[in-house]
Amino acid sequence: MRPTLAVLLLSVQPVLADPRLAGEFQGTIWSGVDAPGTTVLTVEPDGRIHGDYRYNDGAGEAGGRLTDCSYAILMLRCRWHDAFGSGPLVLRFAPDFQSFRGSWYDISLPEPHDRPEGGYLWTGSRPSG
Repeated sequence: MRPTLAVLLLSVQPVLADPRLAGEFQGTIWSGVDAPGTTVLTVEPDGRIHGDYRYNDGAGEAGGRLTDCSYAILMLRCRWHDAFGSGPLVLRFAPDFQSFRGSWYDISLPEPHDRPEGGYLWTGSRPSG
């Protein structure tokens, strides 16, 4: 096998998710106001990532699911889905995986181009204790 072909084949291998992504995070999910929210991420043994979230914006509790997630170098990209619609979510994790900060996007915002800023705020930190 030629070296360039070997490099090409290696570069298209999927990156397995870091299991440290998994768990519950409490923070803020913007929903007209900075609403308290909980994000729960799951990393399957095969490396697939998915999750769910819930928040309370004062009008009641709402929530949804995270699908089509991919991870690379502290960045998690997913699609959020709930009763109000769906769209991209981009989160940047701290190096110790104890917190993240990012943005969700809907049709009113330009595509995120894999940026964790520029959309509506979504944060989370692992509960202490």
